Amino acid sequence: MKADLFNARGAAEVLFAARQNAAPCDPVAGPYGIETLEQAYAVQAELIEQWGFDGQMLAGYKLGVTNSQVQEAMALDHPLFGHLLSGWDYLDGDTIASSQLISPKLEGEVAFLFQTTLDDPQLSQEALLDGMKGVLPALEICDSAFAGWPKSLFDAAADNLSSGLYVLGSELKDPRQLDLANLEMKLYRNNDPVVTGHSRQCMGNPLTACLWLVRELARRGTPIKAGELILSGSLGPMVETKAGDKIRLEIGALGSLECRFS
Repeated sequence: MKADLFNARGAAEVLFAARQNAAPCDPVAGPYGIETLEQAYAVQAELIEQWGFDGQMLAGYKLGVTNSQVQEAMALDHPLFGHLLSGWDYLDGDTIASSQLISPKLEGEVAFLFQTTLDDPQLSQEALLDGMKGVLPALEICDSAFAGWPKSLFDAAADNLSSGLYVLGSELKDPRQLDLANLEMKLYRNNDPVVTGHSRQCMGNPLTACLWLVRELARRGTPIKAGELILSGSLGPMVETKAGDKIRLEIGALGSLECRFS
């Protein structure tokens, strides 16, 4: 199939069907005329609307491509973002059914929880901290609608930046009491260390990444709101997981969490 014109709704319907049926699809960027990042975000918005029709509500946002070297390789000077919806969240100690996912991969991240709406595109870091309720360790369970994961930036952004599920730690902490730029991350699979990383890999400081997104959302007229959260982007490499895996994430003074996949 080759579309003559950009078709955001058609691309979103293909992606939604793939996610709902846990059955991967082919790329959509070429067939549906997605030629710019803003067009990819338009598909993402249509995809979120499809989930909304299925009863899901906005819970927050996730950052991606927060590693400066990856940005440079993609000819970007900023990160990307996707949406988080209700029903995608799990808590420390939970068991997650692998059957609802296509090809899950894990990332250790920082979760920022907000207590006020922040709608200033020029927001200061101090005001950002004032608007936060606290921070938590977070395990993002990334997933993709595409067979073999996305091969292009536009496909990735259209598919909600490979959002899947996420697990939050149990102890909310004050970001002012933590050195967020100096957190070591360790991820264990079945008690074996499989990934190490550092918060500096996330734009030098996860707080910097969070501030960029809060400003960007305000600029777009969709500000972060009280009760919503932001996932910072990965502090290290992504790792695969499967049914039967026991996962433990440790992020220095921020804390730790565990989960299992059934």
